[in-house]
Amino acid sequence: MQKKPFIATRELVVFPGVVTPIFIGRPSSLASIEESLAKFDNKLVLSSQKDGEIEEPKLPEDVYETGVLVHVLQSVRMPNGNVKVLVEAKHRVLITDVTNIDGINYADYTEVFSKPIDESKSEALKRKVIDEFANYAKITQKVLPDIIYNIKDIKNTDKAFDLICTNLMIPTVAKQELLEILDVEERAYKILSIIEREIEIFTLEKEIENRVKEQMAEVQKNYYLREKIKAIKEEIGEEADSDEEIAELEQKIEDSKIPEDLKGKLVKEIARLKRMPDFSSEASVIRSYVETVLELPWDKSTKDEIDIKKAQEILDEDHYGLEEVKERILEFLAVKKLNNTLKGSIICLVGPPGVGKTSLAHSIARSMNRKFTRISLGGVRDEAEIRGHRRTYVGAMPGRIVNSLKQVGVNNPVMLFDEIDKMASDFRGDPASAMLEVLDPAQNSTFEDHYIDHTFDLSKVFFVCTANDIGGIPGPLRDRMEIIFIESYTEFEKLNIAKKYLIPQTKEENGLNDYKIPFSDASILKVINEYTREAGVRSLRREISKIFRKMAKEILLEKTSKLSVTETKIKKYLGNAKYRADKIKKDEGKIGVVNGLAWTAVGGTTLEVQAVKMEGKGLLQLTGKLGDVMQESARVAYSYVRHIKNELGIEEKFNEKTDVHLHFPEGAVPKDGPSAGITITTAIISVLANKEVRQDVAMTGEITITGEVLAVGGIKEKVIGAHRVGIREVVLPFDNKVDTEELPKEIASEMKFHFAKTYEDVKKIVFVDTKAKPAKKAVAKKKTTSKKVTEEE
Repeated sequence: MQKKPFIATRELVVFPGVVTPIFIGRPSSLASIEESLAKFDNKLVLSSQKDGEIEEPKLPEDVYETGVLVHVLQSVRMPNGNVKVLVEAKHRVLITDVTNIDGINYADYTEVFSKPIDESKSEALKRKVIDEFANYAKITQKVLPDIIYNIKDIKNTDKAFDLICTNLMIPTVAKQELLEILDVEERAYKILSIIEREIEIFTLEKEIENRVKEQMAEVQKNYYLREKIKAIKEEIGEEADSDEEIAELEQKIEDSKIPEDLKGKLVKEIARLKRMPDFSSEASVIRSYVETVLELPWDKSTKDEIDIKKAQEILDEDHYGLEEVKERILEFLAVKKLNNTLKGSIICLVGPPGVGKTSLAHSIARSMNRKFTRISLGGVRDEAEIRGHRRTYVGAMPGRIVNSLKQVGVNNPVMLFDEIDKMASDFRGDPASAMLEVLDPAQNSTFEDHYIDHTFDLSKVFFVCTANDIGGIPGPLRDRMEIIFIESYTEFEKLNIAKKYLIPQTKEENGLNDYKIPFSDASILKVINEYTREAGVRSLRREISKIFRKMAKEILLEKTSKLSVTETKIKKYLGNAKYRADKIKKDEGKIGVVNGLAWTAVGGTTLEVQAVKMEGKGLLQLTGKLGDVMQESARVAYSYVRHIKNELGIEEKFNEKTDVHLHFPEGAVPKDGPSAGITITTAIISVLANKEVRQDVAMTGEITITGEVLAVGGIKEKVIGAHRVGIREVVLPFDNKVDTEELPKEIASEMKFHFAKTYEDVKKIVFVDTKAKPAKKAVAKKKTTSKKVTEEE
């Protein structure tokens, strides 16, 4: 056994007796060359890699066992640092091991030699192989004629075969197989088999090439004729590009992956289009229809990348607070991650304006690596806006859903239906009913747009809806959605949102990024409390933007760069305060004026109830644009007061000679709901019994005719609304005690709660103790509230 420096070659098999150039760039191979030239008399062992794609093969398992011993004839270093080596292969070797010593690869090998054959048989095989190889060279034109002459001059059959093997244009694996065959006769038959197969393959390739050329010639002929027709049409003034457009549409139909039945329909439409004049209106309709169908993303979708940790980071980055909402969204994504077969989810975000519903939908899309599209449904009355128009109508077009999918280019986007509670219906249809099919996971896989006139699978779409008032969403539609409520922001949350998002964003929008402008917390709170009264932060953003616009003007006019926003400068930038903080005198009570709590589509607020009594016939008069339920609450309260009049010391038969007038300020705003029951009862008792009502307390709760206090909704919004206007003490139904656990800590810690089971519990809290303080004259002064009640008390 002998040892020589070793080099592994890629995509190269060297046969004995052949001089071959090789290019060496690996450090280990360069070291082997230097070692061969210095110490081993220019001798070297070569073997081919089993996989030519491997950059650094593992030795010896990644190289073939059969290689060759070569003599280095010449070594030239290239400008790029590689070395070009000219080697002459001596004979085959069988490699037993390859070791690396000091960065140099060495091969342990034994020399192996070809098995000789009978001389007469050898000559016959040699002639046959050379003739077949000459035929191969003639047909393929891949071998130089000089090589054929050289092979015929070689007397040794073994060497002749090795030279033929070198010049065969076959894969490395096949050449290695020939190198490993030591039996010359067996190698001859293998060469003949390979040559025969290569000639057959080349013949087939030639036939295919000729056929392609013929087809190309036909195409060129057709192109020439079309160009000629085009020139004729241009000469007579007709449109020349229509045929090309039709041909292009036909090709698109053939290449598209739309359903086969729809593909057949499009083919028929194209056939009709060919028979129509280019200038006809129907031709334009057909062309638009075909193009629209082809542009739809029938099989195009983005790959979901649901990473719960990353999604949480995105939600925290984009939104401050809203912990419960974020948790619900992360739960949705977690289920989607674990169950790939889950159909498209439908989430409905319900909350006041400006609390971040739309931006949450953007964050959901970003966290899932999906595209985002938005459809505004506010004021939509026509069912065709959802389902599309039938093509029999003039100006027909697809519905908003199909059109959005066409624009976004994928069939699984996050699709936002904005203001879903603002849809209306009239003689043109009921779009809310049309949405039932869209938002029902059991039906939307076969959603049919009237314009497309074919089903389209919407089950992969992630639907997100937004609404201000859940009452505006029809029951059957609401039942198909997962409702997530987004509550009003507290002052603390608004402060942090302003510092983290609003101030940097508006500062950039107003071109002040290069200026350092300190914005104190006290100044932000002043803007929040005295210039905005809202559930969200839209008005706050506008006021902050207004401040920066004033500063931009100062910078340009006064050439100053030292700017800051402090509490004392707010009036300079924003003018007089729009809202004044309520001055609650804890020791002062009023007769006939009671603070209630109301839930509205724009958040919670206080609802003042005013009452006066006058001579009359026992009538109960109500003003303030009240709904049926609220009017019934007033009548229930009046009956309850009549029932307990003796306990309250109210004049006997007051209902025969005293009228009571209840007024709810801001009468132009609709109000309805049962939760003003105890508020109305307190107002009636106050004027009839001449009792003062505490003005530092607000209340909410439904009253029954027997005096029980029933639970109501919107407690979190109402308490936040009370806190916003300065009230720190509220009366709530006992059954709503659990709802106070959802309040933000900074709100709950400052509030005092009274929980009432019956009106007796309310009575003990809301009336001023007249024994401790002399009674005052009844007051029915109108109070200007800072927020309008819009839909439900």
